[in-house]
Amino acid sequence: MNRYAVVCSAALAGVGLSGCASTAPPAAVAPAKHPAFVRASLITRDVPAYLAAHFSPAQLPPGVRAEIAHAGPVTLPFHTLVVTRQFVRHVTLRDVNVKMLVTDTLTNIGGGYVQGREQLSFNTIPVALNLNLGYLGLMSLEHQNIDYRSGLARPPMRLQQLRALTPGVAHPQPGKTYHLTLRWRHGRITDTCTAAPRFYPARRLLAQLPGRALNLKCAISRNGVVRSRNRTTYLSAYGIFLIMERRTAAFTARGKILSIKAS
Repeated sequence: MNRYAVVCSAALAGVGLSGCASTAPPAAVAPAKHPAFVRASLITRDVPAYLAAHFSPAQLPPGVRAEIAHAGPVTLPFHTLVVTRQFVRHVTLRDVNVKMLVTDTLTNIGGGYVQGREQLSFNTIPVALNLNLGYLGLMSLEHQNIDYRSGLARPPMRLQQLRALTPGVAHPQPGKTYHLTLRWRHGRITDTCTAAPRFYPARRLLAQLPGRALNLKCAISRNGVVRSRNRTTYLSAYGIFLIMERRTAAFTARGKILSIKAS
């Protein structure tokens, strides 16, 4: 439901993939300490290694891991999923449209957890890279934004608390409402998502997409005030959620899937 940026979001049966990760998250290890500031070039030099060192479920608060485990077991049928979407972002105040290209590379690390690399381009120009540890593309558990124009990256933000995650959310059903409450350093975020009355063929989104799709209308509140309304789509063939529309007081962003490739 919630994904950070167009996002947590952020970020992905029966397709016959081999080498899928196990259903259990990795065993606990000693958390790697995040540096206060990181040179962007050091991160982008080897992004997979940086993600492996700093974006692990074992580094999350025990309560967050327990709440996810309580939501029910899930196995994602891919090792890596690359999704490219195009968004048209309309800025209300200036009455202008900006095209955004968003390419997500999602790595399945087991238990529904995915490490994500989200490349953002405005009008074909790459401007930022978002790194993310997420759950099913449904929510962000840890994220870090890298602005290519800056030499330094701010430290990652890690979720402090997760509550009220509706059991069974990994396999959403038509007409059902799902909830979750997240607490970050900057406050409490609550997601309430209601699924549409029925599934529809995923090929309506992209001709080669297998399986079915289900739309969910989500209200995202921060400290009790609704800040955005999202249309999130669940793809049954990959077990993930993708934000396809986001509306706030400042802008509206509507997207379409250009390509999706699993391995």
